Amino acid sequence: MKKQFVISLFLMLCVGFIQTSRGQTVSGTSNPGIEKEIDAVFMAAIKAAESFDVAKLVSCVDDRYNAGFISNGVYYSRFDSLANTLNAFAGQVKQHFTIQKKKISVIADNVALVSASGVSQIEPNDGNAFEVNFCWTFVYQKFNNEWKVIQSHQASK
Repeated sequence: MKKQFVISLFLMLCVGFIQTSRGQTVSGTSNPGIEKEIDAVFMAAIKAAESFDVAKLVSCVDDRYNAGFISNGVYYSRFDSLANTLNAFAGQVKQHFTIQKKKISVIADNVALVSASGVSQIEPNDGNAFEVNFCWTFVYQKFNNEWKVIQSHQASK
């Protein structure tokens, strides 16, 4: 009985290792070319967000998957609804982002993740300036030689 248990356990472990080895492998090496492309697109989006250039932000997004966008706990199923919210603040608030940490992870030749955190200096027109710590995650996919955000999560902490 004990021998059968040991053999069964060994077989289950072997099956588990075989199943695990069938998973996709991701290279541990970075891809500096893709990382540089993503960084340029990401930083352009930061500048657009600072100036509330919503049209430029919309051009950075491809919403074909309807993957959704989360901003401070609010889920937007379509980016255009988030863009409408941003438009409401245009001309009412000035903001500046200081990125303290940023990591670009290349998942495939056409998919990458950007995670970033830092501090946002926010100055409403009434003059009551304040700072907010933030953390963001963006999923980028390359379509027709252009990197676009397909999903994002943005939170203040």
